[in-house]
Amino acid sequence: MLKKLIAPVAVSGALLGSLVVGGAAYAAAPTTAAPAAAHAAAHHTDGKARTWWKAHRRSIRAKTLAVSAATIGITPKALATELRTGKSIAQVAAEHNVSAASVIGALTSAADAKVATAVKAGKLTQAQAGKVTAALPARITKAVNHVF
Repeated sequence: MLKKLIAPVAVSGALLGSLVVGGAAYAAAPTTAAPAAAHAAAHHTDGKARTWWKAHRRSIRAKTLAVSAATIGITPKALATELRTGKSIAQVAAEHNVSAASVIGALTSAADAKVATAVKAGKLTQAQAGKVTAALPARITKAVNHVF
């Protein structure tokens, strides 16, 4: 019984000790106020984006499935079933003789339309919309090629 307790305590103590030493070394490094402020601002913005994503992820996934399935020519339920078997959206599209580029194009167009709607509604500034629109193709390509 004592052997089972000593090993985890020793390992966790070693890990905690390395974190403390590493944290002390990091804290001793010289820093300036400007990068810290920039990091805090970026973290704050990232927190809002993460919160928004958590609140809307189900609807985003449903819309992604619907647009992808419509482009491929199957039902969203059939696409979801294929994805559960370990395939990517690109692989499912290839099986149905549809290019992954056409699926990416359809998803990008749908996302661009949503961004434009958000700008018109005043929920996004034009600068924010530009950043989102610039990042969309790479993120959508990654999602289409991702194996779930």
